[in-house]
Amino acid sequence: MSLFVLFIVLLSTLMHAGWNLLAHYDRNEGAFYQRMLLFIVLAGFLPTVLSEFQAQSLPSLAWLCVLGSGFCAGLYLFFLAKSFEAADFSVVYPVARSLPVIFIGITDTMRGRSLSLWGWVGIGLVSLGCFLVPQRSFRSFSIRSYLTPTSVWMFMTALSTVGYTYLDKLAAEVVKQSPATAARYGYLYFALSYIPYTIFLRYLNPQGPKGSGNRVRWRPAIIAAILSFGAYWLILWAYQLTPYTSYIVAFRQFSIVIGSTVALTYYKESGLVVRLSGALLITIGLILIALLGR
Repeated sequence: MSLFVLFIVLLSTLMHAGWNLLAHYDRNEGAFYQRMLLFIVLAGFLPTVLSEFQAQSLPSLAWLCVLGSGFCAGLYLFFLAKSFEAADFSVVYPVARSLPVIFIGITDTMRGRSLSLWGWVGIGLVSLGCFLVPQRSFRSFSIRSYLTPTSVWMFMTALSTVGYTYLDKLAAEVVKQSPATAARYGYLYFALSYIPYTIFLRYLNPQGPKGSGNRVRWRPAIIAAILSFGAYWLILWAYQLTPYTSYIVAFRQFSIVIGSTVALTYYKESGLVVRLSGALLITIGLILIALLGR
């Protein structure tokens, strides 16, 4: 990847970790995500409609991709909220984001974009680091840490990530390539995800979001909306600039290092040594990808 692509992806990771930590603050992620998406829908409607009417930058294939991607994104947020209801941030966030690294690497290979040996080593280290993070200590390491009811929600979160990542990369290859196009597509991605997410939250979570929706403050939800939109807009732009989706997905996992470090210190979650060791493996893997990957 070029230095510019690397820069915008790393900037995206900071924003991504930021909005996830904001969402976790009140431990009412279900209602928080709903307000976050609603603000994006309302704030971006007119600019997106007017600019796309003028530019016509999205061909029919891109519209089909964003329909599927928005549905997957709605699933992603719903499963992520369910995961956070049952486990610590520093457990859910790394596991949910590690599996896509491997899946997308396989997808790139199947599409004829074979990764270098060092690229695969880097992806392997990133994935290993992600799987270390849920452990409480090296002494008590147990596979049972992953075999819990919460793991089902985390696995579904990861699969949803693979779905929208693949579709969004495919769309990035057929649209008129520009930051403005990425922003318009990004708005549609979030706006369309609001519909399935709201339906899932209402009908698949009959008890409603944890706590009362009124407890969710609008100011952090708005800040999270800006960070979330900005973070994914940068990723969509990066998809236009490089053919290797798996490297972008791997670099996005640097947000795990940021998020887990903050969660361990600010939220006082346990497992400092093993989780920071996992974060170190992720960092080494990302350095290998940056320096020796294609």
